[in-house]
Amino acid sequence: MFFILVQVKMRTLKTPDFQTFWDAYALKRDRIAAERAWKRLSAKDQQAAFAGIEAYREDCRRRGINRMYAQGYLNHRRWEDELEPESVRDSFPCKKLSGGDSIAILPDTSALADMEKWK
Repeated sequence: MFFILVQVKMRTLKTPDFQTFWDAYALKRDRIAAERAWKRLSAKDQQAAFAGIEAYREDCRRRGINRMYAQGYLNHRRWEDELEPESVRDSFPCKKLSGGDSIAILPDTSALADMEKWK
């Protein structure tokens, strides 16, 4: 039996400062609260929050919802959210409700679940 040892060199990422985050987030509301929330995060979480900005922005655009202010994004750790796949939203017809909301009309999948049991 042979064992192969592989050494992986980890890349050290520079932790962005608050100003870099603020400029990248681009929704300029309540800076003081956002800066307080930023300072409470560890360096690792700051890197992750900064890296997740674009994915969060794209997910909000795709779902048709407004982004949170930077403070909310940081306090609610939105960069850790599971993003909605684009195909899920686009594959079901939506019905507009009063007040501007919409609801997706989803198929009944209970029969599919029963079929899976018999495989």
